[in-house]
Formats: sequence, C-alpha cells, structure tokens
Amino acid sequence: MERLLAAIAAVGLVFVLAFHIVRPLPGCNLAPAAVRFAHRALFSLETWRWQTLEGDHFLVRYRRGDEENARMVLREAEKLYYPLGEAFGCFPQKKVPIAVYRDRASLNRVFGWGSEESAMGVYWAGVIRILSPQDWIDAVNDEERSLIFRKEGPVAHEYIHLLVDYKTAGNTPRWLTEGLAQYGEKRYAGVAAAGGEGRERLKLTLDALERHFDHPEWQDYSYAVSEDLVEYLVEKHGAGCLPAILEALGRGKTLDEALQEGGGEGLADFLRSYQESVV
Repeated sequence: MERLLAAIAAVGLVFVLAFHIVRPLPGCNLAPAAVRFAHRALFSLETWRWQTLEGDHFLVRYRRGDEENARMVLREAEKLYYPLGEAFGCFPQKKVPIAVYRDRASLNRVFGWGSEESAMGVYWAGVIRILSPQDWIDAVNDEERSLIFRKEGPVAHEYIHLLVDYKTAGNTPRWLTEGLAQYGEKRYAGVAAAGGEGRERLKLTLDALERHFDHPEWQDYSYAVSEDLVEYLVEKHGAGCLPAILEALGRGKTLDEALQEGGGEGLADFLRSYQESVV
C-alpha cells in the first residue's frame, strides 16, 4: 500500500510541477481537473497515517486525539451537501476529502504561508483543509461549540468554492467565486453576516478588482463588492440563475455569454444596472 501511494504521489507531483502551482497563492481557489487529480494524490500521501471518518459524501482526515472536532466538521459538511448542491447545481459523486489541522501553523505550513495568513479554511484543487474548531472556539459545551462553528466556521464557504470549481471547470473570475461563497454561506448555512449596510459602488473595473483581493488596502472592499454583485444578481434574476450561469461557464462560455444565458442580459448591462442600484 505504501508503495502504491508513493507511486500515485510521484505521478501527481509531475503534474503539479508541470503547472508550477505546488503552493497556491492565498485566496486562489480554482484549478484545472488535472491539477485537482495531482493534488488529491499528494493529499493522500500527506495524510495516509492520519485517522479517518467517512460520511455519505465526505471523507475527513484528522490527527489522533482530534476526533471530536473531526466529527463536528463531518456533521456540518453532510448537512450542507444537499442544500448547497441544489443551490449551485452540483453534487460531487466521489467523497470530498477534508483535512482538519490542529493549529494555524500546521495549516499554513502546507502551502508555505507565513504566520501573517489567518485563514480558517482553504479550498484548493479538490481538497478542503479546515482549522480545527478547538483552535478558535472556547465554548464549554458541545451544543454551544456546534452553534458557533456553524455561524462562524469555514465549511460552507470552502465547500462552495469546491462546487463552483467543479461546476465551471475553473472558468470563474475570483470576484464571482468569492461573492458566491459569501452569499451561499449566509443564505444556506446561516453564517453570521459581516460588513456595513447598503451596496458598495463598483470603483474598479472587474479586471482591476481581480488584482486587488490580496492587496491590504483593498481586500475588505473587494470581498464586500463581490458579495453585493452576487446578491444583486440573485435579487434581479432569482437564485435559479446561478446554476445556469455556472453551467455555461463550465462549457467554456465567457462571463458575458454565461450571464446572457442565465440572466438574460450581458455583463455590461448587468454592471450598468448594478451601479444605478447603489444608493
């Protein structure tokens, strides 16, 4: 078994090196199918000594002694499988791998990130990685811990990134996948809302917005306006437009073409209407 895993990982490493993406940038969520295959092979090698919990649709890997937190992660993920699958039109057939890390340093080390990165969860190339609830929840009883984890945890957000990646084959602008993740986690998982009242005016072109997500001075704005754009899209065309738009993107359509198919208007008209809606 060890030799088999090593062989699979070696093949995966070749794919990863060929794409020059062994360590994704913070916030980068989308990846080609070949890269997802390679990364999952490497994930199997990384976690083959870990403990495993299997649900109907998810496989959770965790370190010995962290089983209670792993079960919390699995319960939350299974609760979200059907509502999020229906919302975004995607039901993964294979069990989705989730790794639970005991502390932030262990999670960051996987991607070569420094201590300045404070992610509670990361989706990358077919694998979801989650910071153990024990690292950031101080609640004294299981019921309270579970409630806090649902309201503030990263499972829904990262799983939506995976669904969007799978549905579109990675053909999604970052503002859209981040907006969808924020919209979906609040609407379908009850994650606590953050941010101010009213919509943010779009101050940048969409191309410029893509480059500003990881800029400290623009990060909060980039996430906020992305969420506002998605919420306006749903308000105008209904939640049913989302799977249609993602499906079109998955067929290689441009965003303009996908919006016309799913919402009945092109990108320019949508942005003009959005700007006019901002008070």
